[in-house]
Amino acid sequence: MSRGDRKVGGYEPWSSSPKAVAEIRDVLVEFAATGALRLVLQQLTLHEDGREAGIHEEIDAIVDVGGNLVSMSMRDAVRADVGASTRLDAAISRLRAEVAADRGEKIDSLSVVLDADSRRVVLLGFDVDVSPQDVEGGASPDALHDGEHHIRHHAPTLEDLRDRMAGPEPGVLERALKAVRERWRRARG
Repeated sequence: MSRGDRKVGGYEPWSSSPKAVAEIRDVLVEFAATGALRLVLQQLTLHEDGREAGIHEEIDAIVDVGGNLVSMSMRDAVRADVGASTRLDAAISRLRAEVAADRGEKIDSLSVVLDADSRRVVLLGFDVDVSPQDVEGGASPDALHDGEHHIRHHAPTLEDLRDRMAGPEPGVLERALKAVRERWRRARG
């Protein structure tokens, strides 16, 4: 697909370097809650008056809390750890360099989505126009693909992932065996 064929504000999956994405994953997993279903990292280039005005970063974990999908920000914890922050920046820089070498064009959004079942997706956003005021205003712009965005737009996929990661429900025989073992433990004291 050429740049002219892509819709404005469009996102494309990119076949990325497994090494750079694995390095990002290794850093983020250190800070993720046990049982996290999805980790999301997005760096979104902000624009003001046609010029770049900084980078907005989201680092979130999506977890199941009592049957509800919940987004938990990990950004402050990751960035507070100097070693982890340095390793993450190095991995993101490698990934951006690979994108630049492969695509030869500037991206406005880089998203890395890491699922608990080892699925990894890198999404590139082109021609995304978001200002600093858009992200500071409280309402999430459509271009912001944080954990809340994933819950709103990908809940069925996340619920399926949660169910697959939980494993099969115990059968009748397993439940009966567990009950017998529990009674036996109580009787032994």
